[in-house]
Amino acid sequence: MNETSHFRAPGAAFVAAAALAFVAPGASAQQPAAAKPPVIAVLDMGRVSSDSLLGKFYAGELDKLRNEIEAARTKKQSELNKLETAVKTLQDEIDKQGQVLSPEALDKKKQEIVKKTRERDAFIEDGQQEIGRLQQRAQAQAQTYNNEFQAKIRPHIDAIVKERGIDILLDSQVTLAAAKAYDVSQEVIVKADDAERAAKAAKPAAGAAAPKNP
Repeated sequence: MNETSHFRAPGAAFVAAAALAFVAPGASAQQPAAAKPPVIAVLDMGRVSSDSLLGKFYAGELDKLRNEIEAARTKKQSELNKLETAVKTLQDEIDKQGQVLSPEALDKKKQEIVKKTRERDAFIEDGQQEIGRLQQRAQAQAQTYNNEFQAKIRPHIDAIVKERGIDILLDSQVTLAAAKAYDVSQEVIVKADDAERAAKAAKPAAGAAAPKNP
């Protein structure tokens, strides 16, 4: 049941009586003042993330994570190729020399193939687990970066909302269409960038002003 159904007037007669009760004798009823339309704006968080200095910083950190995983995967693949090459070399030797090798020598090479194959299989399993752990750590770190970005960008969003007197701020992803004048993304980016530049400028100054250790 809609909550407003609890406050419906019992009938037209009640509404008329209530209206008359607020009209003084001989005075005309005044029309209620029109409600002020809400101030609505739209924010493109994807643009804020990609174009702001803060967003670019965290994007760079995410790239470092991806590069770390890719470097580990490339190294593992290179080592795996060496193991597979060793197994193939032994197999080729057996195929070419099998008929001239003594039974003892042939058996020895076969045992080497079994050993190298086991090493390869174990390496694959261990490598997959290691890459999986790296990916999990990277995902956790990425979530941390996202939370930090949201926490740092939020005050700038709130400041724009306050400055412009915005009543409703919509995410552009859930907005089918909006005039450019309603988009405050660039304003948030400018405010966030100004804060980042100010913070970076303040760090060297603070370091210069700090007393040196005796």
